[in-house]
Amino acid sequence: MGADMTREQYIKNTLELNVFYARVFKEHCVALVAGLKNGDMRILQSLDRYKVHFEMLLNSALDSGLNLIDSKLVEHNCFITPYTHSLELSTQNACGVSINHRITTLQAERLSKPQPIPAGRLPFVYERAMKLNSDGEEIAQGLSELIRNILNEIVIGRIYSSIYPAIFERNILELKRYQKAIEFIRQDNQLDYCDDHSIKIMQTNAEYIRGALDFKEEQDIQKANTFVIEFAQCVSDKEKFLKTNQEFAQFLQELIEKITAKKLMSIMLPLTFDNILRQANYNIALLTTE
Repeated sequence: MGADMTREQYIKNTLELNVFYARVFKEHCVALVAGLKNGDMRILQSLDRYKVHFEMLLNSALDSGLNLIDSKLVEHNCFITPYTHSLELSTQNACGVSINHRITTLQAERLSKPQPIPAGRLPFVYERAMKLNSDGEEIAQGLSELIRNILNEIVIGRIYSSIYPAIFERNILELKRYQKAIEFIRQDNQLDYCDDHSIKIMQTNAEYIRGALDFKEEQDIQKANTFVIEFAQCVSDKEKFLKTNQEFAQFLQELIEKITAKKLMSIMLPLTFDNILRQANYNIALLTTE
């Protein structure tokens, strides 16, 4: 921990990071299992174990100290959105991959009424925060290696996936960014929220949506393609990256509304739209907090 960082600040930074990323990664595991549904059972079981690991990490992050989290992150729906629970249900029904809905309910309850750290418990909560980061690093490294191995198998034709290889690369990039963020917390450094990796992740998200929409969804495909171009032009331009994320988030909400109304045809899991929406919301909140 940096010499000038207080224990409260370390806990705050740790919880904000892990409450966000643990959910993102557990949902990535759901999507990968669905995309490899008829693949090697050992790989599917490994992905399911990592899903559970991140669920446990999220559950641990929700245990105490949530009052320290910046309320702007909650208000911007970075951790869950009004759509998350219903899209979990529709995704589970659609692909048959189990999703722990109780964590979502618990998260909504605890974030809406965050409790302060009980008197005398700060040292214990601080120790838990340090363990949260070390556990998260280890889980992320293991999942990153697994995804890389799966991608190698796809490239040589040993495994079939209905998910684009570029999404495997995006997942690895996100896991590396998460690990880098943990290291920055320990050093009391500020991560650049508009670096090349952040931009590449969002550009890939827009590309994914563009490629997942049915060919008949011409208008939304064109909109998604516009965001691919817009994100590519955000290099070293925080104002443009913020504006593009804001517009992209609005587009995602429109797509989700169409999904819930059964008016959008797509091969992407419903929950993945919500996952990407939260990523855009997270960027917006962080960029407007700086």
